[in-house]
Amino acid sequence: MVTGFLGVGKTTALLDLFSHRPDGERWAVLVNEFGEIGIDGAVLTSGGLSVAEVTGGCICCSAGLALKVTLSRLLREQSPDRLLIEPTGLAHPAAVIDTLRTPGLREHAEVSAVIGLVDPRHCTSARHLQSATWQDQVRLADVLVANKTDLCEPDDLAAFDALAAAAWPPKRAVTHTTRGRLDPAWLALTPPAEGTPSAPPHTPEAVAQGWIWPPTTAFDRARLQEALQVLVRPNAALPHGALRLKGIFRTRRAWLLVAASTDRITWSPVGHRADSRVELIALLGPADWDAVRARLEETRLR
Repeated sequence: MVTGFLGVGKTTALLDLFSHRPDGERWAVLVNEFGEIGIDGAVLTSGGLSVAEVTGGCICCSAGLALKVTLSRLLREQSPDRLLIEPTGLAHPAAVIDTLRTPGLREHAEVSAVIGLVDPRHCTSARHLQSATWQDQVRLADVLVANKTDLCEPDDLAAFDALAAAAWPPKRAVTHTTRGRLDPAWLALTPPAEGTPSAPPHTPEAVAQGWIWPPTTAFDRARLQEALQVLVRPNAALPHGALRLKGIFRTRRAWLLVAASTDRITWSPVGHRADSRVELIALLGPADWDAVRARLEETRLR
């Protein structure tokens, strides 16, 4: 999936990716147009791609059912080796990922990396920085790309770099480009395997530890809350408790960002869809990390 705000250059980027298609592979693209008249679809078709369109609303909301129907038909009739999706620039793309992982679709389409295009000039624009849609698109991206850099000022690029550096979880790749030129290898990126370490090395005073679970794993929020309350206070596995705990968890009804300390646990919706993950920071000293992970594993939905 290639996401980005209105006018960021998604269609140009898709055409560039298509120009690198391996010989013999069948590629298709699903385009979401907010209006009833499809413009991007016509451009892509003229470029040689097999195109299906969902018009008349965002595929994350009003056109959600049309997305599922169109995807099912496209996969059944075209059987593409690779399917590219271009949501409208007004879409919250997390809902598209959720749809792709519903029964009936997940058996036929494996979700790979989300490439998010950003116009660096938007990183210094109050209108964009205050837009929940823009923020969701940035957060969801596995690969974050500053496009149109030839039109930007140094301050714009510095703002983009700072935004990318502060992202959590870290992006799989961050780069600058012009005219939508992308690395086709990004399309093959897959989520980290379950159990992959997700935390930085320890400092002289503290140690960090973390784990990653695949996006198909879901957690019981109530039991997870209880486990976190134990882990941030002195306990058998962590005698000093966790100084900080930060995570993203897929629960039964939503994906949530959690931040926990000894005095509070906060939950908030998050656009991330690549995996569930957690990072803990604790003082150096005895720690039974296997027991910590086991406590978290007990909160998984079976």
